[in-house]
Amino acid sequence: MNFPKAIWNDIRFQALTLFVLFIVAYWVPIKTLVTIWLTNEDYSYGFLIPIVSAYLLWEKRKELGNLEIKSSWVVLPLLLIFYLLSLYGTLGSSGNISLPSIPILIILFTAFCFGIALTKSLALPLGFLIFMVPVPSSVELSLGIFLKAVSSTMGGLIIRAADIPVFVNGNVIDIGVTQLQVVDACSGMRYLFALLALGVLYAYFFERVTWKRIFCVLATIPIAILTNALRIGATGILANSYGAGVAEGFFHGFSGWAIFMVAFAFLFLVGRILRLLPPRPGTIAETATNQKPFNNKIISEPKMASGAFYTSIALLIVFGLLTLSTHALPPVKMQGGIASFPLKFSVWVGQAELVDPDIIIKSGAEESFSALYRNRRHDVASLYIGYRSTAFLANENFFHSPTVCLPASGWEEKEIAKHLIKDVPRFGSITVTRMIIERMGTRELVYFWFQTKDKATHDKNINRFHLALHALARDNTYDLFIRPIMHINEGERVEDAEKRMDQFVREMMTEMLKFLQEKQIKEKV
Repeated sequence: MNFPKAIWNDIRFQALTLFVLFIVAYWVPIKTLVTIWLTNEDYSYGFLIPIVSAYLLWEKRKELGNLEIKSSWVVLPLLLIFYLLSLYGTLGSSGNISLPSIPILIILFTAFCFGIALTKSLALPLGFLIFMVPVPSSVELSLGIFLKAVSSTMGGLIIRAADIPVFVNGNVIDIGVTQLQVVDACSGMRYLFALLALGVLYAYFFERVTWKRIFCVLATIPIAILTNALRIGATGILANSYGAGVAEGFFHGFSGWAIFMVAFAFLFLVGRILRLLPPRPGTIAETATNQKPFNNKIISEPKMASGAFYTSIALLIVFGLLTLSTHALPPVKMQGGIASFPLKFSVWVGQAELVDPDIIIKSGAEESFSALYRNRRHDVASLYIGYRSTAFLANENFFHSPTVCLPASGWEEKEIAKHLIKDVPRFGSITVTRMIIERMGTRELVYFWFQTKDKATHDKNINRFHLALHALARDNTYDLFIRPIMHINEGERVEDAEKRMDQFVREMMTEMLKFLQEKQIKEKV
């Protein structure tokens, strides 16, 4: 009669139960994570991280026998903070928040249910899971730009050392017979984080001194940059002799793996050099000799299920129900799609512009509308609308901000600020982001904002919060990104262009609300 109760109170059964519930509850962000591993070569190593972490956990099994298993309620406030952040990130479609929350929550649930002492002992196996998470896009963008610049410069030096004339301009390497562009895929990101993970493993298995372990891990950063520069330099040297074709296809992929092996060789060399420095192996006690004898009774003996265990189960069930319930909400489709938005409203007549499907996907939209409008006074306004019919749940892609796209297209950002537009239908007033951009003497006034069926904001993070609120209330909605651009006439004051733009927005929104109401395909939730 006590057998089921004994199993329920067993520590291993509790850990397995929480693990299965966590996978089910966080299936949406986990599925997004796996999709990134499958589709993004920079993070294709992600599949190996949980396997390595599981092995490191298995290695710690004897050490766990010497620890007291005791729940720690002091961890609960921090756990709830990250729990709510992950809920916001998942329901609000923010992969930059929901994905990093996964390893952090695993650590916090472990500390909450089984104690801080046990979690400290498992710091490496659990902390190693952070390497399976992609770097947030904002960090990746700025870091990628830096890595491309450094790799291009160093690659140019290597080519020049081979007595080949070369000119480096930004991320373009000109060797006369051809030009090589160091694109995002060649920035070295795929080496940097994979090597960092490898450096952690190397330091753990082959070093016993703390400062040497830290040095091994930090050494992976310059190694990643150097080996990527070697790859670029070798590509340039071969392209000079055999043509630009060597920079593509098989060689491009094979050189990546070959250079990674070279990077590992550099890391091994660093380790061999460190072994020559004091303290040398054999002069210090090995970690294993200081461990207490394995006490199998402590870990195998059934423990009473704690309140922390039941609380964790409740939290995971609630999270799972909320995400699954939200996932069941149907897409808000439009008859003819957003591309059928009117080309004529009020005094404006537009001409549709084609948008590359790849650009639509990269912009974070499911579908889009783009047109150039003119009125009788020959004022010109460009309108872009991105539309998402399934607005909820963590997505690796979200609406991109023009603050990144426009400068990348050659426009110089002169001003950026918030701007309030009054007397907007339904919303009353909306706050938008206002930009003034310039290129070759031409000035443009840019507005953009994010909009659900009844909420509008200038900030995409606030927009995600709005989506999370809609999801919690099971209030199904679409999501819009709207970006009008008004040409500033020569000699015209910005204030006058703003008045014209504000009126364009009011008239466009009147038509937009009518369009959305008429074209929406009604579905039962």
